[in-house]
Amino acid sequence: MLQKLRIKRSSKKDQNATDDKAEEEKTTKKVKTSKFNLIKKRSNDHKEIKGDRGFTFPFGYQEEDAYLFLGQRKVISVFDVLFQYGTHNPAPIGWLLDVIPREEIESGKVTFIQRQKGMDKERESEIIDTEIETNITTMANSNDSKSAKDRSQNAQRVYDMKMSGELSGRHDVIIDSDLCLVVKANSVDEVESVIKELKEAYKHFDTKGVLLIRRTGSQLDELRHLFTSVRGDAWHTADMSSVSAGRIFLPSSGFSDPAGTFVGTDISALLSNNPSIIDFSGVNNAVIFMGGVTAYGSIEGTEGGGMFQNGGSAVAHVMSEANYLSGKRIHHIMLSDFSYRAPDSLIFDMSKEAINTLETFGAPETVQKDATANFNKATAVMLLLSNTVNPEKYSELEAELKEVLINWFISTANNNGMYTKDPENEPNRARRILATENHENYPTPYDFLLSLKANVSRRATQGEHARAIADFLYKTLKTAFDAYPNIFHKATTLPNVYKATDRNIYYDISPLADNKKVAGAVFLNVLAYVTNRALEGEQIVIHGLDKIDVPLEQILPYKERINRKNIGLITVFEESENKVNPKTYSRFVGRLSRQDAVVLGGMTEEELHYINESWRQELPVPVSQMLLESNNGVLYFYRKRDRVGSLVNTHLIL
Repeated sequence: MLQKLRIKRSSKKDQNATDDKAEEEKTTKKVKTSKFNLIKKRSNDHKEIKGDRGFTFPFGYQEEDAYLFLGQRKVISVFDVLFQYGTHNPAPIGWLLDVIPREEIESGKVTFIQRQKGMDKERESEIIDTEIETNITTMANSNDSKSAKDRSQNAQRVYDMKMSGELSGRHDVIIDSDLCLVVKANSVDEVESVIKELKEAYKHFDTKGVLLIRRTGSQLDELRHLFTSVRGDAWHTADMSSVSAGRIFLPSSGFSDPAGTFVGTDISALLSNNPSIIDFSGVNNAVIFMGGVTAYGSIEGTEGGGMFQNGGSAVAHVMSEANYLSGKRIHHIMLSDFSYRAPDSLIFDMSKEAINTLETFGAPETVQKDATANFNKATAVMLLLSNTVNPEKYSELEAELKEVLINWFISTANNNGMYTKDPENEPNRARRILATENHENYPTPYDFLLSLKANVSRRATQGEHARAIADFLYKTLKTAFDAYPNIFHKATTLPNVYKATDRNIYYDISPLADNKKVAGAVFLNVLAYVTNRALEGEQIVIHGLDKIDVPLEQILPYKERINRKNIGLITVFEESENKVNPKTYSRFVGRLSRQDAVVLGGMTEEELHYINESWRQELPVPVSQMLLESNNGVLYFYRKRDRVGSLVNTHLIL
């Protein structure tokens, strides 16, 4: 039975309002054709539709009383769906499905959206403790003046309210509920034809009591709040939760948050096209493992769309937007080739821009620690270009290069040195190594080549092996520095200050993707820079960590810095069966069980085994079976805070 707690407010005035709404519906139906033609003419006058781009349509929209015009070929109108009391009371579970027409609507498309939301405790207590009893007494005392029909309906209302009181005593709660209809057609006339077809269908199949009330003058507002607002008033249903659960119109998806981001439709829902809406606020750390599949989506609207190249980046943008909207800056390190850029962006093409590898960013009070960290980083960056795999040879090269580099900084850099052997007792001299705003005055790796060349002559007197190591270092690095002068022979070009409007910073390394070693060297340099520059509470998104091959040990120090500064980290892995994956880099990204959110795409049996192991729980069998099929567009979303997961047929909107 339908519990209509809001009837407690009913009165003769309310009945008149109901009659007025019904009359409004009749009036709407009789709108003159000349008005339609006038509206259409006015809409055609708009050569360029003006309005907020990208909310529901990529070319903007125009609101005109009872309609929204999308360009010049689409019209939308939103209706409030109400039910006359008593026409569905009592009724079988699922009776709301009767509003879906059983025959095809020819003039346009119809979409029904049912929304539910719990009531706050204070208002719920007021209704249960006071208003129900008051309404029962009022109805009982007014029965003498009512017709037999009204007395019957009042008796049913009294029964409903008494039942609600009993359920509340069993810790049941009140749920506000409403139903909307969105009509989409090619013209105003066709919108009205859709409504006519719907009413004919209801009449033909004896579906009673359905009232379609147009929200004239607020069409755009209705559409904006379609998935976030629920009306709680005398005209709409308020059920006890146990009753509401049995009458839910669209079965809940794994994610149906009151406010959040639409990511697609729930594969497990009983009905098709059931939306998955996820609130990503509070998701600071996440792993996105696409496993070689991609995501479906569209830019600036739900119309059209297709499969995104490197879809993990699309997922990461949707996820990180929650932090952006909460006022936090997002640093995007782009290793994947993904062209979309979020609002309020500052974009650096790292094949043209530069972060001087040798420049030490830090503070006077931590100069010794900062200098040591930068010596280690600069050595690692340069050795990535040597393609040295043998651990023993790598250790020799590392020791040789670091010794030459430190001695150069102490005695030769900028003519008379920029550091000291004794930073504790010579703090002023040590601080000369720190970067300033005058980046042009700081030596670059290309300037360091002279010391590497001099080291070849010095080491030649110490034996053939020593000379070979020094010669290998000089020739390898000179070749790399000559090939990429914009990277290794250029002062830092990034601005010293980010403006308040620079909320999404992009460090795009993807143009260097053809050379994994060079891309890896630049990535290591960028990671050191970003983790130093990012403020506490900001977020770093690494798009496509598996696109490069950087030894794990070389990036672990920056994970420690991320943790120490409480910086969020979202890591995207695009490929399947790759050397770099969430397992091999788990010490950097963290175990899956520690992530605020996890997104999974296609996977192999071996990858599934790792996922279950890292998660310390097994994926549900239907989920693992679907992911093993590796279907494009299908992803599994999981959120830790409430342990909710769902398989989603994606439609991401950027």
